[in-house]
Amino acid sequence: MDKIRLYTIFLFFAIYSCTSDLTVNLGSGYTYRDEGEKIKDIFYKNPSVGGEIPATIISYDYDNNFIIAKQKPKLPQDPLYEKTYIYNKGDSVIYFWLIVKNKKKVFGPLDEKQFNRLKKEYGVPNSLSL
Repeated sequence: MDKIRLYTIFLFFAIYSCTSDLTVNLGSGYTYRDEGEKIKDIFYKNPSVGGEIPATIISYDYDNNFIIAKQKPKLPQDPLYEKTYIYNKGDSVIYFWLIVKNKKKVFGPLDEKQFNRLKKEYGVPNSLSL
């Protein structure tokens, strides 16, 4: 009987560890959070100061100065975000985002042309890619 309890406890912890959330420290107070299929976002420790990129992030890259991300929005937007974002072309389009960490500035949702212009304006290195 004790072996069955031990196996049950082991199985419980094995299953629990497989379903846990993933978080990645992106530096300067920013975190990437993956809570499953539809909740993948980036937020600052205090979003009202440093901004956020709401769900659902498809890909991202970062360095010491910038975070770039590609997103297909989850609409309607979850109420957990600090602000409501306007997606002019709906939720079937891919949008782009740029975070300038040292200024705590978040640009997005952007189309690809706007995104490339801002990358050039702020000097985002070509080594960051989506």
